[in-house]
Amino acid sequence: MQQANWHSNRSGNSGVILLVEDHDLYRDVVRAALGRYLPNYELLEADCVAAALPVLHSHHIDVMVVDMTLPDGSAIDLVEQCGYFIEQGIKVIVLSSHSSADMLPVLSRGDVHGYVSKEQGLKMLAETITAICSNEVTETDAPEELTLEKSL
Repeated sequence: MQQANWHSNRSGNSGVILLVEDHDLYRDVVRAALGRYLPNYELLEADCVAAALPVLHSHHIDVMVVDMTLPDGSAIDLVEQCGYFIEQGIKVIVLSSHSSADMLPVLSRGDVHGYVSKEQGLKMLAETITAICSNEVTETDAPEELTLEKSL
């Protein structure tokens, strides 16, 4: 079922995050964690590629956090369909349970700005979002040369 939701924060916005995650329970957990760690961000949600595209067209998004595997494609499918938005400055973070070694082809792409393993936890996701939005370097379990390359 295609679904897109919008959640506003109570205080002033410092950015807008689009979370694309197909598992309802995990999306609920991510929403709660990001609300706690990043209270000044507005959170929009979609559960698949098809639901994410209209959100991208109707809102200014600063960061898109995308699960690698979605029911109607992958994070890369979505990234390839939203090239215009990436050119306009949207940052892309892939969130996945795949190992960083498995993610090397994804991480080497210029249109993917970060990777967070679900095993690293949601605090690391929040830190990565903050770092990418402020152009800082964060440590992830990705190989060091890729982490440094992404920050250049």
